[in-house]
Amino acid sequence: MSEETGRTVIADLCRIPNPDAIDRTEFVTLGGVEQFVSIRSRSTANPVLIVCHGGPALPSLPSSWIWQRGVEEYFTVVNYDQRASGRSAASATEGMDLSLDRYVDDLMELIIWLQHELGVEKVGVLGHSWGTIIGLTAAERRPDLLWGYIGVGQVISGAENERESFGFALRSAVADRNDAAVAELRALGEYPGTQPLTTERIVTCRKWAQHYGALSAYRSDSVYFLESQELSPYYTEEDLRLIGVGQQATMPQVLPQLLSFDARERVAFDVPLLQFLGRHDWTTPTPPVERWLERVAAPSKDVVWFENSAHLCMLEEPGKFVISLVTLALPHAVARATR
Repeated sequence: MSEETGRTVIADLCRIPNPDAIDRTEFVTLGGVEQFVSIRSRSTANPVLIVCHGGPALPSLPSSWIWQRGVEEYFTVVNYDQRASGRSAASATEGMDLSLDRYVDDLMELIIWLQHELGVEKVGVLGHSWGTIIGLTAAERRPDLLWGYIGVGQVISGAENERESFGFALRSAVADRNDAAVAELRALGEYPGTQPLTTERIVTCRKWAQHYGALSAYRSDSVYFLESQELSPYYTEEDLRLIGVGQQATMPQVLPQLLSFDARERVAFDVPLLQFLGRHDWTTPTPPVERWLERVAAPSKDVVWFENSAHLCMLEEPGKFVISLVTLALPHAVARATR
């Protein structure tokens, strides 16, 4: 089977032919910048769930065909390529505002747009990795707009994440007697330490942490995820090239914000909170999240452990992911989502 045939089959698989469905894509102006938005559901009556992607600048839509179809039976799933990310990178300009506040405001504008377009009062926000920083901040600032917040690969403290991830990588390399990995990691010195946390230092840490399963549990690589975008029915080859363009544009400004993020003292929320934690996640390590959750106060607070997942539980355990959303998120959504 050729790659083109494979893409055609996947596109047909993802087609939603029933008359009550919605499958809509368009560019929406948020914060003065055109951003690509996808809305998909088996029924327009389903509550709205926005996926706030990670990266930074790694859109969730290209790989969504692997795991999202089951979610679309219960939720109206909205993916959007954040400013200067993915297909939205076509409108990236030098000097574009890439502050965290701007990303959060973009999300707020998207919610308000969805309220008018879909006739809903509240939406859910599901943040993944970098997207958890945007989503958690939005949940704190505008709980009136949300029926719930779901964190997947939650970031609580950028500095703690780096220390925990590095410790895991070094422990694993020592146990494996991997002299090359140990040498590269120890050459980083105290990590993150007081030296500038350059992309090169971060890449070295991530490379070995992920080699030992920090991204996908029990796997030394994640080809199934990283290459899945090549078969995406939503992106052309030209669109895919924009992902790299967006990463180059955003990383210098966004990465320092991710690394300096600290929500350890932000423990009061007026919206239901869910945390989906991969037991083997050392990309955004779970110990900082566990310590934070012990102190958090919210109308409800639920934690689901994905015992056979690392950072990508929606792809690693898609069945449990859907069941957990339906069991724990949907009751809040049904109660509070529609007018």
